[in-house]
Amino acid sequence: MYDPFFRVLYRVIVSNMALPAFVGFILWLAMSGSCVAAPQAGVSASVVARHQAGTSHLDVHATGVFINARGDVLTARHAVNDCSAVYVVKDTRVVTARIRAVSQDHDLAVLSTDLKPYLSATFPIDMKAQRTSRGVFAESYTVVQRMPNRSDVVFNGLFDPAKDALSLLSPVQPGASGSPVLSNGLVLGVVVERLDPVQGTKGSMVLSQVGKGVDVHGPSRVKAVSARHIKDFLHDSVIAFTENDEPQLGRMQAQAPRAATLSVGVICG
Repeated sequence: MYDPFFRVLYRVIVSNMALPAFVGFILWLAMSGSCVAAPQAGVSASVVARHQAGTSHLDVHATGVFINARGDVLTARHAVNDCSAVYVVKDTRVVTARIRAVSQDHDLAVLSTDLKPYLSATFPIDMKAQRTSRGVFAESYTVVQRMPNRSDVVFNGLFDPAKDALSLLSPVQPGASGSPVLSNGLVLGVVVERLDPVQGTKGSMVLSQVGKGVDVHGPSRVKAVSARHIKDFLHDSVIAFTENDEPQLGRMQAQAPRAATLSVGVICG
């Protein structure tokens, strides 16, 4: 008959409940999720509406990775070029982002956001130790959030010491641009493009929905910008990041759950 909130408020007043208890109830109500926060200023109403309908109904154009505690996000430059607005998606939140830095030498960009990550990327210090072929993981934000076999997925990472170039054999599709390439929990690079299997090394296609080309199924060679180039870019741009040579995961721990925590979706508006 009456709204539950007002019934409780009535009992508080009648029973002269202690003020701290009442304040605690109000805080519990605010944190319980029964109240929906208003959309952040500047965020497209259509974007918010689609996201509230469920992340599976929201098409993100690319992926990004948290690189520090302040919420800066590293992504592919081509995914945010020529956008009238850029949005970042994480779990149930959609926020506007500002392009903080763009690399002139590599397909990299950093976005500033108001998000506070649970975890941010850790890059290796000794890059020579990473210059070997190894098992790696990389996948788009949308896919990694709902992967049924997270613990079983691993790809072959390939490193070309002569060019300081990182690549992997992977079936990732458009939307994966900006995805972190993980090994032992360390970020070895970020995905930027997929080599065209028809043209071989003479052609490639970017892996964002914005620049979506022919949809190719099955594994092929995917190029990534290596951690050395990423760190040089972040250092030159005076953007904080963490580096450590210690494995961030145990030998039996899967890479995919960590990727899901580090990653965000990027939308070009």
